[in-house]
Amino acid sequence: MSTRILPNGFKTTIAIDGVAALFEPVDVTPPSLMADDAVEQTNMLNNNWRTFLGGALLTMGDISVTVHYAVGAFDQIRAVLRQNRAVTVRFPDGSSLLTYCIIQGFEPSALTINEKPTATLTLKPSNLTTSNPPGEFGYVYTTGTTTTVAP
Repeated sequence: MSTRILPNGFKTTIAIDGVAALFEPVDVTPPSLMADDAVEQTNMLNNNWRTFLGGALLTMGDISVTVHYAVGAFDQIRAVLRQNRAVTVRFPDGSSLLTYCIIQGFEPSALTINEKPTATLTLKPSNLTTSNPPGEFGYVYTTGTTTTVAP
């Protein structure tokens, strides 16, 4: 497990299985991890405090990516919307996070003079592989080997 703090997020990239390079990532928001709400365990044997245990399941939040895009991206994204794909987020220290996501959205920003077009890709973690039948899958974190030095 890496315990290094990244000096910045520069060079974080994302790869989506089967989606060609009609995008240039500008920023990547990795998925959040949340536990279910606590389950109350209070009973008639408690004296002073309500008691709780952690919920049984975890939820992985959406991955959001702002991209520069080519106009051909519209057809490419339309063809893969709603599909489950392997997604890899690579961090600047060389570590990576592999998960499976449904390509949920492609939302272009306003087109402006002298600015490259941007759009937001929304990827919803499916927590299911693409095998037949699909299997439950959270993520695989791989530790990086690159040494990062704070500027």
